[in-house]
Amino acid sequence: MSSNNPFARLVNAPASGVKSRLAVLEPADSQNAPIKLTLIDADLEGTSYECISYERAKNAKTVYISVDNEDFEVPEALESALRTFRRKEEPRTLWADLLVGRTAEERILEGTTIRQVLANADKTLCWLGPEKSALSSRAFDVIHEMANRWHQARLHVNLSQDVSLSRATMQQLAGIKAKLREDEFPALAARSSDYLAIWDALFDAVGSAYFTCVQSIPEIVLAKEAFIVCGRSNIRWSNYVGAVRAFPLFHAKYRLHPILPHVEKASFCVNAIEIAERRRRLGDTLELFPMIQTARDCGAEDPRDYVFSMIPLSTSSERVKKHSAGPQPLPRVDFSKTAQQVFIEAARYTVLERQDLLVWLNERVPCARRIRDLPSWVPDFSAGSPSQSHVSVTENGLRAWWETVSPRKTIRVREDDNALLVQAYVLDRVEHVSRVFDSGNFSSLCYEEYRNLPAPSNNETVEDRDERFWRTLLMNLSSAFTETLGSQKAAPSAVMGASFHSLMAQEAVLKLLDCTPHELRTPEIQARMRNMPEVMALLPKCGKGQYFAAQFGQLSLGRRFFRTSGGQRFGMTAVEDVVSVDPKLRVEEREAARGELGDAANANANANDDLHMLTRMAGGNALDPLSQMMMMDFRSFLQARDPEMASAFARAERGELFPAQREDRARGGVAKGDVVVAIIGGFFPYILRPKLRGDDGNDDDEHLVVSDSAYEFVGDCYLHGSMNGEDFKVGSRYNTDVSKIVDISIV
Repeated sequence: MSSNNPFARLVNAPASGVKSRLAVLEPADSQNAPIKLTLIDADLEGTSYECISYERAKNAKTVYISVDNEDFEVPEALESALRTFRRKEEPRTLWADLLVGRTAEERILEGTTIRQVLANADKTLCWLGPEKSALSSRAFDVIHEMANRWHQARLHVNLSQDVSLSRATMQQLAGIKAKLREDEFPALAARSSDYLAIWDALFDAVGSAYFTCVQSIPEIVLAKEAFIVCGRSNIRWSNYVGAVRAFPLFHAKYRLHPILPHVEKASFCVNAIEIAERRRRLGDTLELFPMIQTARDCGAEDPRDYVFSMIPLSTSSERVKKHSAGPQPLPRVDFSKTAQQVFIEAARYTVLERQDLLVWLNERVPCARRIRDLPSWVPDFSAGSPSQSHVSVTENGLRAWWETVSPRKTIRVREDDNALLVQAYVLDRVEHVSRVFDSGNFSSLCYEEYRNLPAPSNNETVEDRDERFWRTLLMNLSSAFTETLGSQKAAPSAVMGASFHSLMAQEAVLKLLDCTPHELRTPEIQARMRNMPEVMALLPKCGKGQYFAAQFGQLSLGRRFFRTSGGQRFGMTAVEDVVSVDPKLRVEEREAARGELGDAANANANANDDLHMLTRMAGGNALDPLSQMMMMDFRSFLQARDPEMASAFARAERGELFPAQREDRARGGVAKGDVVVAIIGGFFPYILRPKLRGDDGNDDDEHLVVSDSAYEFVGDCYLHGSMNGEDFKVGSRYNTDVSKIVDISIV
């Protein structure tokens, strides 16, 4: 660790003089003897103890143990760990959060010393659970062998164990893959007698739910030495990481089918934890907000733990060196606070510490939240990460612009109402917003918006306007979207434009014939086609729309297209479709609404749910060949049994039957009258809504006025031709009219 790194001291703060409560596990001769613990207050520096890290599953089964001669209820996972780790003749001093923080007051006190407790323990025992089968121990032998082969493959390509995998060259990565695949692994081969049973045991170990608990992150990251333990088998954390990274390659070689979702998720969490552990070990910064984002990919029964669990390992941001506003004190772990208070404090800390708007990077829009009572600018950390990437930073987004603005004011948060105080430059006002694009309606909706485009602006041809439009729909396929496009970074070529026009020709044919794609095969429709010259003229252009459709499906589902004042600037909203962002949110809202419905209304809601389920199933898998084939069979069956129902289903699938119900998914999203702004501290354009207030400050007053300075955050957006500060550029330099930068509050 670098001796001049200012954060190294914060990460590895000395434990001298720090006292904490520990638990002494009494020995027992019998495995079935009752578990007895005695709590002690100990100086961490002078005490030898171990940490138990275990799965905190929601609604987990609980059992009773004896703590200070009193019955105490603990999760079954913790009880099984204590039973396995108990010695026969000697007591064992341990720490586990639930044992030493049983009340709210104890948990608050624990929060002040948790960093030292975790960092000072001799070792951390990461408990996956007892052995589930007789082959669990053999599965761990295989994991040890996977780890050994991974390390040997790294040596084979001269990639040191101390070098992060992210720094490996493409040649080294290819060499590791080739080395792992070239040697046979008999224990995993199909000719093994217990082939399937071994793989099931591996899935249990590699896909353990333990790794998807937020508490596992700090307990591993801060550990002196961590061991992954299952029953009587164990492996060092560093070796386990190697095995997890080798696992997909062996799985692809010997199983030949996709990795199970829970295994994939656990592996993703293991990699995220390893990155944080490596950064801590090297003395790099571990900022609170990025660590919260890591926690959101895991799970927590208490939403406050998305923040509280990350506080012990968080350090100050390097951004504090670039401004005079920080560093800020980390929020306190206080379980007397509500989730809303915790999230507000975490967001406040991040914007004040960093003096930028990183909290909005790839964030859910407010209309897709679970917790409603938050200021519009504060993320809902309990909602998980969006299912699709939002507009990301491209070539530093607008940061290169606002860093040239001088003087600029410090970003602040008002104390009385938690309003975010920033400086903004208005780029335009939203004049029109489309319906939400989904996999069923996107083609017809693109055509609808295309037909309603305004005339080209001055010195612009129709072809140029069309190109702006389809590039906007794909958000120009720029390097902003590497998360969804992989290595493809170039702007779309003319081939994509031709594919777009082919798709529009196909939609024009359907409109002229007033039919659905499935009905095109019927003899009646084909006869009509031959008698319509306008249709026959369009047919040669059809059949090439799949390229545009594929990219649109990757990038733009759940978003909406918008035009600004005068209709000359085009943009795409952030993902607003709460169904595609989070299906659980739709279920929660529906169930809450049904609590107030009568029997008849409930029956009607159930019928609508069935129809929406079918149409989402049809459209949501439009690019999946197997699902597409199944839906074609279903359409054929429906056409034979009930042609009218088949037609209704096809139109519902395309979003033409119930557009109002589909639009419910984006309640609170972008609307006419919203403004598009560039903000000092922001990374790309944002959409804000002027806050309506009554003269007496009451929102219910019938005489409403628009406040010039108070706004609500609606979401980020893609505004074509504005993503890299083009509005402020003169040649290659930024030249900003600072008189147009105004102070605003976001409430």
